[in-house]
Amino acid sequence: MAYPRLFEPFQIGNLHLKNRVAMAPMETHLGEPDGAVNKEVIAYYRERALGGAGLILVEFTCVDGSDGFSSNVPQLRLDNDRFKAGHAKLVGAIKSGGAKAVVQLSHAGRQTKESVIGKTPVSSSAVPLNSIYMSAVPRALEDHEIRRIIASYANAARLAMLAGYDGVMLHGAHGYLLQQFLSPLVNKRDDEWGGDFERRLRFPLEVIKAVKAQLGDKPLLYRLSVLDGIEGGLTIEDSEHIAPRLCEAGVDAIDISWGSLDRADIILEPMSVPEGDRLPYARRIRHATGKPVICAGVMRWPDKSEQAIIDGDTDMVSLGRTLLADPMWPIKAQRGQVDQIRPCTSCNWCIRELAQSRSVACAENPRCGRETEPEIGTYGAGLRAAVVGGGPGGMAAALMLDQAGFDVTLYEKRQRLGGNLITSAIPPGKDKLFWYHEFLVRRIEQSKINVRTGTKVEPDMLRADLPDVVILAGGSRLAPLDLADSGGLPTAPAYEALIDEITLPRSSAERPILIYGGGETGTETAEHLAKHGHHVLLVTRSDAKFLARNAEALYRIHLLQRLWANEAIRILDHTKLHSVDSELVTLACEGKLIQQPAAAVLFAHGLVPDTELAESMRGIDVPLFSIGDAAQVARIGEAVHDAYRAVQDLRRLILQPEPVAC
Repeated sequence: MAYPRLFEPFQIGNLHLKNRVAMAPMETHLGEPDGAVNKEVIAYYRERALGGAGLILVEFTCVDGSDGFSSNVPQLRLDNDRFKAGHAKLVGAIKSGGAKAVVQLSHAGRQTKESVIGKTPVSSSAVPLNSIYMSAVPRALEDHEIRRIIASYANAARLAMLAGYDGVMLHGAHGYLLQQFLSPLVNKRDDEWGGDFERRLRFPLEVIKAVKAQLGDKPLLYRLSVLDGIEGGLTIEDSEHIAPRLCEAGVDAIDISWGSLDRADIILEPMSVPEGDRLPYARRIRHATGKPVICAGVMRWPDKSEQAIIDGDTDMVSLGRTLLADPMWPIKAQRGQVDQIRPCTSCNWCIRELAQSRSVACAENPRCGRETEPEIGTYGAGLRAAVVGGGPGGMAAALMLDQAGFDVTLYEKRQRLGGNLITSAIPPGKDKLFWYHEFLVRRIEQSKINVRTGTKVEPDMLRADLPDVVILAGGSRLAPLDLADSGGLPTAPAYEALIDEITLPRSSAERPILIYGGGETGTETAEHLAKHGHHVLLVTRSDAKFLARNAEALYRIHLLQRLWANEAIRILDHTKLHSVDSELVTLACEGKLIQQPAAAVLFAHGLVPDTELAESMRGIDVPLFSIGDAAQVARIGEAVHDAYRAVQDLRRLILQPEPVAC
């Protein structure tokens, strides 16, 4: 067995676990609109239990439907008897998969919307919330309401025991109500529920007492944000005093997290954050309490997890986004099949989906959130498939077609597979995307796929030896750009500079590399070139506040901070590129033409689907699918999901299952 410490049995209170791997509690939006458990929720959790985790922490579950729902719905609930049966089925599915089940109980407090709960949000005090995801102006809870919510926690715990859960976790992190009472930034009361450290502690302690009374010999876990991440808020030093008090009141283990919705960028770390960033804090809480601690955050590989256990940083590792990408991570790690793990890159595509009120999904694992759909199966035996384009969508399509039994040929015009996946991985802080690139390439090398790199596919090539299915994943091209003159200076698409397909001349502050376009590609290319010694002038037609507007929201926060702090990058907004001459560019700004010396010009003004091959192949008598940027310019996740949908649609097309026989 690989990683013997990670996969040795462990115990929290009276709860015996087969290993030290937990699935972190993460919202899914898979439940029914009223918060009931359904078959989609059950299938999602069962797949991760079957993947080998010892403990499944079921997502935040509302304890009081009158005012406790989060801003994102549907959210599971357990506040009256009619929801118990669904949770019992969920517990049964998790246990039959080989894991233990603990439910996380939560009250949103101010982290909700009036449109969700039908009334003004409540909190410890009337302190407004300002987050990139939502804003709220709550009212302060009255004493009788606080006592009612404590009773709601206790009732939910009672129902959890009747449903068969092996324990309960209280969600005291990420800015939800328990943290709102603990935080001096939010709790401005001066009564028995706030005013100093002891009184801010009272609400969590009373909740613990009430819940513990319902659990019998089952353990109580507490998820704690060990710091707010905001000046004047809770610090790790505060938490070293808070955590022991929680344990004295009845908590059996502390799950380490940090931040609140005000600092969502530290709750859901973007890909620039290194692995194990929370481990030093977990170690401090473990030392302060003497109780087991569970550590989540950026834990992506079993080597890091094993070492964290050996070093005494944590007692258990909690995998969140990691198990969205690969539910079988624990089994693969235990078998030593690390190279078969589909890696989470912290791209936060999953968070974007949830923020837009869609159900849980993963950019790399298109089955995530679709566990009730039929598996791809083997339906393509004896058939040939051609996939044109070796980017993330094309590679994913080729692998799934190979899985389905097709004889697959994958064409790529460049000398290596990867396409925009490589382009996306090169900018500073995004190297985790190379993990996914390496995974796909490795899987293709282990498959029967015939790879033809350095091959530009022409229509006649396909028509001369027509396969049974064609997938077009050729990507995008630069959008047309109308310039008065375009001669002289070296020019190229910005992405060619990222992948070193062009050699740029020397630049200086007086004669910089000019990048035209302030989107994600333009801003990332600017940072990349600055890192390699160039001076950059980033020109954007929009206001500077819209730089990288389509980038993942949490990553964008950090990207813009770095851009504005970089002395090698100058930003010019509300400006259009008018012409390119031999040594100068002419810019149009506020109705005036300005001449600017430049060493080279890189275009990042936008992309459009490359539809040339698709248009020339119209009328062929085989199924043809355009996916990824070849259909609509988007992100890696859309390309991979397009590939999955095309392969699933093809299964139905070929098998043609008859809905009814009568």
